[in-house]
Amino acid sequence: MQVLIKLMPETPVRIPFSYYSDMAAAIYKAISDSDLDFASSLHDGEEHRSRIKLFGFSPLHSPQTEVHKSDKENNIEGAFVFKGITSFIICSPWPELVNRLGEGLLKNGYLRIGSQLLKVIDATVLPPPVFKDKMLWNPAKAVSIVTSWSRKTDKNKIYAFPDKPADGQACELLLKTNILHKWRRLCEIRGDIAESWAGCGKNDILSTLSEGSVAVRVQSGSDNTMPYRTKLHYIKGNPVRSWVSPVEVLAPVFLQRLIWSSALGEMNSMGYGVVQEAK
Repeated sequence: MQVLIKLMPETPVRIPFSYYSDMAAAIYKAISDSDLDFASSLHDGEEHRSRIKLFGFSPLHSPQTEVHKSDKENNIEGAFVFKGITSFIICSPWPELVNRLGEGLLKNGYLRIGSQLLKVIDATVLPPPVFKDKMLWNPAKAVSIVTSWSRKTDKNKIYAFPDKPADGQACELLLKTNILHKWRRLCEIRGDIAESWAGCGKNDILSTLSEGSVAVRVQSGSDNTMPYRTKLHYIKGNPVRSWVSPVEVLAPVFLQRLIWSSALGEMNSMGYGVVQEAK
């Protein structure tokens, strides 16, 4: 499920480049305003803390965005200035989560990102694409994808890019592993949805689903025929490196639905990985 949220700043709003964590906090706040117990469980509960949340959001997008570079000499942080209609997408296979977020946003009428208020003017459920075994996915507007690998020896996180594996771990393998992990997670927390999508019992699917069931190809490869773009953000002061490129996935239809509903790659609940079918 994907929902497009439209916002309107009453005056142009200046939001620092490093706003992703503030936006995540605003989304949790909206869920809390609708259902405090649900939000607390999602953020801190034993079942969900430090686990894949199965929801994602895209960064803010506006056709009238201005980019103001940082001025280190005067200690001014770089920022986006959003004008006019500004939008973002939320996604989740978990309808209760999306409903509570929508209820919280409509209840408040505003989304507060840091010190800035943006008025909520519309929420539209986006129609799903026709899911097929082979699909080409594009990052949504302003979206990039995170793929990383943590060494067991020193726990250091290494970021992988389409032509630069992380400690031998290629983007394709990391994306494939992440997709399968998300499916197992959906089976854990909402087995009824998993069974409905797959058309059979979740245990039957889990016993047969393997890495061989999924093939991933990032369109930007080592041959550099279609160069990818990279991005660098800071989340709570920590650098996060990501990339932008179309991704082709061969997988059962229920996994394609999961990709659309819960995003690609890592850190989806911090603003990464929301995708739409490439046209």
